[in-house]
Amino acid sequence: MEVVIDEMSDPELFSPENIEAARKALAGDVERREFLARMGRWAGGLLLAACLGPLVSCGSRDTPVVQTTVPAGTSTGPGPSDLAIASGRSPGGLARKSVDALGGMGRFVDSGDVVVVKPNASFMDGLENATTTNPEVVGQVVAMCREAGASRVIVIDHVLCGSVADGFGPGSGIGKAVESNGGEVLGFSAGDKGHGVLTAIPQARSMNSTSIYPEVLQAEVVITVPKAKHHSGTGLTLGMKNFIGVTANMSDIHNYDTHRAIADLNTLVKPTLSVIDASVILLSNGPGGPGTTRDSGQVIASPDVVAADSCACTLFGLAARDVPHIIYGGEAGLGEVDYNNLKIARV
Repeated sequence: MEVVIDEMSDPELFSPENIEAARKALAGDVERREFLARMGRWAGGLLLAACLGPLVSCGSRDTPVVQTTVPAGTSTGPGPSDLAIASGRSPGGLARKSVDALGGMGRFVDSGDVVVVKPNASFMDGLENATTTNPEVVGQVVAMCREAGASRVIVIDHVLCGSVADGFGPGSGIGKAVESNGGEVLGFSAGDKGHGVLTAIPQARSMNSTSIYPEVLQAEVVITVPKAKHHSGTGLTLGMKNFIGVTANMSDIHNYDTHRAIADLNTLVKPTLSVIDASVILLSNGPGGPGTTRDSGQVIASPDVVAADSCACTLFGLAARDVPHIIYGGEAGLGEVDYNNLKIARV
């Protein structure tokens, strides 16, 4: 059991679970851990640093974060959980365990559905650098969708840095994992803006429209499968921010309040499921690294993209309030900011 230490202002500090965990730690019953302070709020700004001339860049300044643990939670009562935290050594196995704890992929995918899966595929510098979604995680998500009866599983990304061949090729391993599990790859290079369809966002607070790939709008199921990592502009890349890669003109989002635009985009995409690869996380110098990494050995899954992001924040010593677009997603009715209100399973 892990002891969770939070700010003194956090009401969860004195929850029965934490009090009991602290008692056991002081008694020597469990491993003692260093008390870790939560970081302050990251300022919003540009999402990506200079990489492609007129486009926003993939480089970033080094902004280290403080690590902590995901708060402990256990599934209670019968039936599937609302949020699952799988821990272990096999990223693909963790993806399957986390979705199974939610009731299995059949809860989200019906026979004949067309499914779009959105990973992070823009950086090809090795899994140890934690900039790209682990291909085992992507492959297992595709496999589970096919097992549930999906007629097509389209894995899509707008590869801003590098080529489509790099993003889905041998460098990342994602393309092979997708195809070997019955999926299709649909990648777009940085300069490819012609495939998107300009679409109004009825619930927008900031970005009223965007050019989005039609496959995303036409799919019965949309699944975000991000790499959990630091981002110099938005604080973190998680499930909500990951959807910037389904827009044809990614730099357009910088014409708006970036955090509100991310929430606006999610009201249009309306993700069905979030599966966050936190097997190895990037703690600094994101999104492209290189930076400090940590082997977290976790995958977090939920049909609530806001709750999943909020939970994943704790891996970085942060809370949802430190990443404004998560709060805005809650305000837009996309999910529950306080994920502790949900039924949580640790598997």
